[in-house]
Amino acid sequence: MRGMGGGFGGMMGGMRGLQSGGINSPTMDSLSDENALGAVYNNRVVLRLISYMGPYRSDVIKSLIAVLIYTLANASIPMLILLGVNNGISSGNFWSMHPLHLVGAAFLAVTLVHFASNYLQFVFMARVGQSILYSLRTQMFSHLQDMSPSFYHRTATGRIMSRSQSDVLQLQETFEMLVLALADVLTLAFIIIFMLVVDWQLALVSLSIVPVLFFILAYWQRFARRSFMRIRRAIAMVNGEYNQNITGVRVVQSLNRQEENLRHFEELNHEHLDANLQASRFSGGLQPMVEFLIGIGMGFGVVFVGGLLAKNGNLEWGVLLAFAVWIQRFFEPIRHLTMQYGVFQRSMAAGVRIFELMDLKPEVNDKADAIEMPPVRGEVRFEDVNFHYVEGVEVLQDVNLHIRPGENVALVGSTGAGKSTLVTLIHRFADVTNGKITIDGYDLRDVRRESLVSQMSMVLQEPYLFSGNVRDNIRYCYDDATDEDVIDAAKAVGAHDFIMALEEGYDTILAERGVNLSVGQRQLISFARAIVGDPRIIVLDEATANIDTHTEILIQEALSHVLEGRTSIVIAHRLSTIRSADKIVVLDRGRIVEVGRHEDLLRQGGVYARLYAINYGLAHDNGAEPGGGQLIPAPADND
Repeated sequence: MRGMGGGFGGMMGGMRGLQSGGINSPTMDSLSDENALGAVYNNRVVLRLISYMGPYRSDVIKSLIAVLIYTLANASIPMLILLGVNNGISSGNFWSMHPLHLVGAAFLAVTLVHFASNYLQFVFMARVGQSILYSLRTQMFSHLQDMSPSFYHRTATGRIMSRSQSDVLQLQETFEMLVLALADVLTLAFIIIFMLVVDWQLALVSLSIVPVLFFILAYWQRFARRSFMRIRRAIAMVNGEYNQNITGVRVVQSLNRQEENLRHFEELNHEHLDANLQASRFSGGLQPMVEFLIGIGMGFGVVFVGGLLAKNGNLEWGVLLAFAVWIQRFFEPIRHLTMQYGVFQRSMAAGVRIFELMDLKPEVNDKADAIEMPPVRGEVRFEDVNFHYVEGVEVLQDVNLHIRPGENVALVGSTGAGKSTLVTLIHRFADVTNGKITIDGYDLRDVRRESLVSQMSMVLQEPYLFSGNVRDNIRYCYDDATDEDVIDAAKAVGAHDFIMALEEGYDTILAERGVNLSVGQRQLISFARAIVGDPRIIVLDEATANIDTHTEILIQEALSHVLEGRTSIVIAHRLSTIRSADKIVVLDRGRIVEVGRHEDLLRQGGVYARLYAINYGLAHDNGAEPGGGQLIPAPADND
């Protein structure tokens, strides 16, 4: 968001609901559980992923051709063994048989084709998979940039990061597994075809144990699914305990809860251990079972039945050896598919979660015929505005307000009165539910939001700085701002001196969130960032609440010059900071109850006078007069 000086803090409190659409028409509150496994195959997820393959169609076709050639070569090798044995070894004329030499040459050629196609399928499919993931990540990042602030207020950051990082990485495994699964299925099909063509009777005998195998797999999956779900729940509990204790380590240590927390963590960690051991027992039990069935198919179907037929002269020895190899290779794909059961489940669930997020719609969308906002003068009107986050619970009611260009307006009121909601609507983080808001006569819903907010700035209570140097943070959303513009903005808010005192000046690299600076210094940079683009409307939402007295005095002096000629809207609990405002707007329970200058409102003896009296009492308790610049502690505004 352009010109923003901090996190949303309490500004977006109470937002509810989100328009939605897509696969399951999800809403923000209906995002699927991170720990759910889902089905082994989800047709909608697969079709959605296939839709991303369009730009890479040629690589997809090359990969599929490579897979087809690879599986065909893999299944045909036993056929070459059959021809070699029958035409050379079993005939007793090993060295003179030209067909044997040809079979050897063919065997070498098939082996080379097998190697080359195997290599190419991985290369081309890896290219397709990585390209699709690249497109998906880019699209998801762009989508998250467009989401309304209410989405981030109501959705845990961990859930967003899980979908954009962990789930996307899980999909990477999906592409690899889909290629392997396709190769395995084609291998099974070709082996069955070759076996039936060569000797259908021996083929039926050798494959008679396949129905038993599938029955065992179906029975095994019922228990394996429960085991995998138990692991997911257990690891989620372990990660949650880690997160809770790391983020709250100061509270833990101050209350001396280390030993108790360790005991609780050990219980959760032991559950995770038991779940993994149980899954290992299930997986370990399946592998010997498959090997046992392979042994039966090989021993009974090939060795016993085939051996009797060969001994009686009813079966060639080459066929017997070929069937032995085919049976061995037949169960290998089944073993692969079985062992990847859990991977498929996690991949499908990851796909569901990703596309649920991608299908969420922002609350605020530009109209198809929205126009570009012309240069703003700064006249703001609220006309019969009502707004609610939850149907039937009005946050703003019948708000009518006229702010003239260049006017300094202060919004005051108790917590929950609607102050922050008012500026939220001006910045069009949400749209009014009734009435309209205009700037210079233009309804905010009729103009492109980007063209509107590019001419506005907002500085919030909690300053937020981004990775990079000081200069880039001030220039953040105005790439065309010169170094001189950056320095002028810093000088205007009184930040230039302390920036030059830093080790690298404007090139100083800031730590994460700017924690290597004090809160006051971070806020000064936020102020500089807010004015570097020469906005016509500036919103200050408790922007000086968390800084020291000296820094606030510097900012107040700087703002007296910076705000001159600009429309400014200031939210403040400390009434001493807005005494000189051109207009003070008093809100109470979502309604404007008083409007006027400081002295006039005091004489009226209404809501503002009572708020001022409370501030005066707090200031008196702290040994200062309310008008003397003393910072009076006040709760954060959570409107």
